[in-house]
Amino acid sequence: MLTTETTEFSTRVAVFSKPDDVHELADILAEELDLHPTDAMHEAHSVPCVLTPRLTSANAERITTAIEQMGLRTEPIPLDELRAFDDLRTVHHVACRLSGLEILDLVGLPAELIPWDDLEVLSVGETPAESSHHQQTGQFTVISTARHIQDISTDVPTHTIELWIVCRAPERVYRLDASKLNFESLAEQKTNSMHINLRLLLQGIVRHAPHAHLTPAAREFLDHDKLTRFTSPEQLLNVTQLHLLMAHRLGVASI
Repeated sequence: MLTTETTEFSTRVAVFSKPDDVHELADILAEELDLHPTDAMHEAHSVPCVLTPRLTSANAERITTAIEQMGLRTEPIPLDELRAFDDLRTVHHVACRLSGLEILDLVGLPAELIPWDDLEVLSVGETPAESSHHQQTGQFTVISTARHIQDISTDVPTHTIELWIVCRAPERVYRLDASKLNFESLAEQKTNSMHINLRLLLQGIVRHAPHAHLTPAAREFLDHDKLTRFTSPEQLLNVTQLHLLMAHRLGVASI
């Protein structure tokens, strides 16, 4: 169980592998993190990822030990290593240029140019559409509304596709929501499908930045046109954070 020490809650826990028994992991998370069983199960199903709760370093070390007893690679992560996600930048119009990925403003004028070498992680996933969630300072909250009984059988939630781009020097994160993205830069390739358009955009980005680390979901979308559905943007956030950590580890190992 969590202790009541007054140390700053400045640590999260990354789980780098998938459990054989998700229910066992959920039980550990419910007990060790004081989570409701439903919330614990959502966290367990999200693994591998960076777990959502912010902890003291002592609690993080203890929980890491408990999870590792399941045979999962786990590591406490200082919040400073994930600080870029606190200033998440949502953009609506980008274009692939020879010199980098250009961010355009709402009237289509150049606002920022990201050198291709700065791209570090590309993450893709299908998430609930904007009508069912809202964003607050880089963190996501899923909001559901009550429905009349007669509406339940016909109420089908809508989804969108998100592309997250994590860059370095300095580290920053861009979020592209396909349902609100301007695809004019695709020119004659542009279609009426946000799915096809986002995949075309991703293909263009990868051609210019083949060094970028792609999450498994991004690779599936790029290579096999298969989308991974996430229960919330926060789940996609946690997975993206894990792959940034993995990219960092790989970068250090290659030096």
